[in-house]
Amino acid sequence: MHELTKTECWNLLDRVSLVRLLYTSAGLPVAQPVRFVVRNKVIMISLDQSTATRLLPAGFDFVALQADDLVDGAQSGHSVTVYGRAQVISDQRRSSAEAAGLPGYEGKAAYVCVAPTQLSGSQLDLRG
Repeated sequence: MHELTKTECWNLLDRVSLVRLLYTSAGLPVAQPVRFVVRNKVIMISLDQSTATRLLPAGFDFVALQADDLVDGAQSGHSVTVYGRAQVISDQRRSSAEAAGLPGYEGKAAYVCVAPTQLSGSQLDLRG
């Protein structure tokens, strides 16, 4: 397995539009697919209000994000994992999240930014 450089990790994040948001709920791991964009090495995600209501009050603070870029019929590709602090985007910055193309959920979206504290990735070969 080949480890990716930080630059390669950011390049992968620029290529894909969906990540898995990883967190714990009631002591159990949860993986939620979410749309995202990267701006100035900060990741912005969009959550529907129902998901946000469940997660944000429950200590939605430190999270992981995982993105994959699989090719060759899913036989090879790259995977990136991001760890970081999550924070709800303020009303003043909400327009920049909307302008970035994140889903608005009919005006009921909760936008969250994740400032990475750790970023790593690897090249995958799943051919066995």
